[in-house]
Amino acid sequence: MKKIGLFIVLLCSFWGTAQLQSAEKNTVSVSGRTPVERTTALYRARVSLNMEQLYYSDPTCKSLDDLKDKYFKELKIHGLDSNEFTEKQMDFLAYGYQRDGTILELETDSEEKIKSLAKVKMTGVSVQYQLKGVITKEKKEALLETALENAKQNAARVCKVVGKKLGDIVSISDTNTQMELWNSYGNTYQEYITIYVTYKME
Repeated sequence: MKKIGLFIVLLCSFWGTAQLQSAEKNTVSVSGRTPVERTTALYRARVSLNMEQLYYSDPTCKSLDDLKDKYFKELKIHGLDSNEFTEKQMDFLAYGYQRDGTILELETDSEEKIKSLAKVKMTGVSVQYQLKGVITKEKKEALLETALENAKQNAARVCKVVGKKLGDIVSISDTNTQMELWNSYGNTYQEYITIYVTYKME
C-alpha cells in the first residue's frame, strides 16, 4: 500500500513538472530599456588639504593652519565664502596619510560656485567633484512605460520568428533605479532603466 502511495506522489510530481515545462515552452522572456536623463540638483566638492608636498615646495606653509589660511584667502579672491565649507578631518585621517591634512566639503546648487572653486589652484590642494542627479516620480513612470514598449516590440519580433502570436504578460520586474544618485563629475556612463518581461505565446 505504501508503494502505491509513493507511486501516486511521484506521478503527481511528474505531472506538475510536465505542466510547468509545457507552460514555459509557451512563453517568451525579454528585456526592454530606455536611457535615463537626470536633472542636476546639487553639486559637491571634496577639497583635500595635504601637507605632504608643502614641506619641500612651499616653506611659507609650516603647518596645516597656515595652509588653510592661505587657501581661504584664495577662496575669498574668487568670491567664495570659507564658512560654506564643512571640515571633515576624520575623513582625511581615514586615508592614512603620513602628514597633516584635512578635508573640506562644499555642497551647493550653484554651478557658478563650483566653476569658481575649480579656478583655485594651489600646491597641496586637490579637489574631487560630484553632482547629484534626480528624476521625478512622473518621469520615472514615463521611462518605465517606454521600456515596457521596447520589451513588447522585442517579444513580438521573437514570436514572429517562431510563428507565434504575442499574448498577455505573465511576469514583469525592473531594475531598482534610484530617484537620486551621486555621480563623479564628468562621468560619461549612460544610465538605463531596464525591465524584464515574460509574455505568453499563442
